[in-house]
Amino acid sequence: MKKILALGGRAAANLDKEISETSQEDKVTHQDVLLMVQAALQMAQRDEVLHDNEKRLIKRIVSVGHVNQQELQEIQDMSKEDISLMIDRISGKKARKAFLLTIVAVAIADDDLDPSEQEMITQLTERLGVGAIDISKHTYPEIEGLVLKFVASAKVSR
Repeated sequence: MKKILALGGRAAANLDKEISETSQEDKVTHQDVLLMVQAALQMAQRDEVLHDNEKRLIKRIVSVGHVNQQELQEIQDMSKEDISLMIDRISGKKARKAFLLTIVAVAIADDDLDPSEQEMITQLTERLGVGAIDISKHTYPEIEGLVLKFVASAKVSR
């Protein structure tokens, strides 16, 4: 009986550790939202035209993510930063997926996937390591909804 209890105790401790580690990976932080906005701005300007749907999406992310004016100004000042460098500052797997979905949403918001946008998505997908998104199987509203859900779940940590 003692052996069973000891095994159960170790299993519970391992499960507790796993949940703790997983919960860190399953959070999107406010800092992640700021990176998502920064990447969205950069992706929107990739084809040299800022379309209304792209503007609307970015405004919705800013609003839902509670990004204040000072943060927005800082993001705009850093908008030329290489997106691949931003990846190193993303908090975890869920945030990485949200980041990739944001890039995809901005790319397809104007109903025209530019070759340079597709190239960036491909490169970032490999670098983020969260699996590819088959754009042909999803509509813009679906992807936008997922992005906003991730943003809404973000914990504000200023």
